[in-house]
Amino acid sequence: MNSSAFSFLSDFVLVLLLFIQVPSSSSNDDLFTACSKKFVCGHISAGFPFWGNDRSPACGVPELELRCENNIAKMNISQVAYRVLEINQDDGILRIAREDYMVGLCSPQFMNSTFNPKVFEYVEGYKNLTFIYGCKDAPPTIPGRIPFICKINEVNDQGGYIQEGDTGPGECNRSVLVPVSKTDLPPIGIFPGWEELLRKGFEVRLKVDREACWECFTTSGACGIDCATNQTTCYCPNQSSGSKTCAILPAPAAPGKKSRNSALEIGLSSAGAVVGGALLGCWIMAFIQRRRRKAAVEKTEELPVATPPSKSLATSTNRSSNF
Repeated sequence: MNSSAFSFLSDFVLVLLLFIQVPSSSSNDDLFTACSKKFVCGHISAGFPFWGNDRSPACGVPELELRCENNIAKMNISQVAYRVLEINQDDGILRIAREDYMVGLCSPQFMNSTFNPKVFEYVEGYKNLTFIYGCKDAPPTIPGRIPFICKINEVNDQGGYIQEGDTGPGECNRSVLVPVSKTDLPPIGIFPGWEELLRKGFEVRLKVDREACWECFTTSGACGIDCATNQTTCYCPNQSSGSKTCAILPAPAAPGKKSRNSALEIGLSSAGAVVGGALLGCWIMAFIQRRRRKAAVEKTEELPVATPPSKSLATSTNRSSNF
C-alpha cells in the first residue's frame, strides 16, 4: 500500500473513532430512562436491585429477575420457582414462597431451596425442614418425624414425613429442603397447618450495596449494574456511565430573572455547541492536511536526485567563454 492510500485510510479511521463515541451518551440516557421505572405487578413494586419487564438487565443483579404472570410477581432462584409475597426495599428483605407448594404438599418440584450466599442470606427466626416422599411406611412413632400421605408421580409408595434439618431422603425416594418460620410451626397432627405454613413463605436478606445506590438516588440518578465490572453504577441523563453520582445541576433562577437567564443560557449553549463543532472540524482538517503534507514530503524524498556536473566540465566551459 502506497503512502497516500495509507494516509487516507488513517484519516478515515481517525474521524470514525472521533465520532463513534457519540452514541454512548444516548445509550446511557436509555438506561437512565429504563432504570428509573419500577417493576409493578399486583401489589408488588420494586426498583434496584431487581430487574424484569420494562427494566433492563443492566438495572439489577442478574439473580434478581422478576416476572409478572396473571398479575402475580414471580422469580426463579437456583432453578426453583418462587412467588414473591413482599419486598421491603428499605431493609433489603424479600419474602417468597415456593410456587410448587402453593397448592399443597403433594406436587413438589424435587429440588432443595438453596441460595447464592453472595446475593442472599437467611433472616433470623427460620429453620430448615426436610419433606421426605416415597416411603414404604410413614413412621409416626419416631420422635421428630411428622407423617403424611402423598401420591407422587412415578413412585408407588405413598408414605412421607417431615423432619427438622437437612437429612436427605434416607431410605425413601425423594426429599425437599425448605426454610420455615420457627414461631409459626403448627401442631404435629394438623396437616392443613403445614400447607398453610408453606404458603406463608419465608424471608431472605439481599446482600447488595444499597448505600452506593443511595448516593446515586440523592443526586436524581438511576442505580444499576455495570455488566463489565458487575459493580453498582449510577445512570444519569447526559452523563457517561461508571459514575457513582450524577452531576448536580445549578439552582433555578429567581422568577424575575428566569426568562432573561434562560435566553442567555440557551444562547451560550448554542454558541458553545457551534464553537465546539467548529473547533473539532478545524482540528480534524488541520490534522488531515498535516498528514497529507507529510506524505507529500516523504514522496518527494523518494524521487531520484539529479547528479551535479563535474568540476572539470565547469573548468572547460569557463575556458571557452574566456577565449
